[in-house]
Amino acid sequence: MSLSSTLYSLQRTISSQANDINEKIERLNQAKNDIGREQDLLLQEIKKIKQPDLGREWTGKRADDYDNEREDAYAVMQKIGEIDYSSYQRLIESKINSLEIEQSFLNITRAIAYEAGQLVDKGEDAIDELSDKISDLKRRLF
Repeated sequence: MSLSSTLYSLQRTISSQANDINEKIERLNQAKNDIGREQDLLLQEIKKIKQPDLGREWTGKRADDYDNEREDAYAVMQKIGEIDYSSYQRLIESKINSLEIEQSFLNITRAIAYEAGQLVDKGEDAIDELSDKISDLKRRLF
């Protein structure tokens, strides 16, 4: 395999990986936004759990049991809305950050591959320098 075809192959691999990462980041951002909207909706809707106010008409053990169950349901839903949803969003954000770091690495690698391609264009005088660049690129990729 010639040097230029090796570089072309590396550049295709890098581009493919970069596209995959971009798609993952987009999907994760969409999921994070969807979760945020669902969280807002849940936090608005759970207020209805405490409605209607029982007032003075409801008294006795059954009214107290009902009110306690309603408070328990509200507490559970509040925890889900505030803690669980936020936890999911943090996990997604962490994965996005990880993918962005990987994307930065690919950008550096792409720049090295481009520079190596420029050296190929310079001709035979630059073969030693080009070989060093390709070795560095392979070491970074694998």
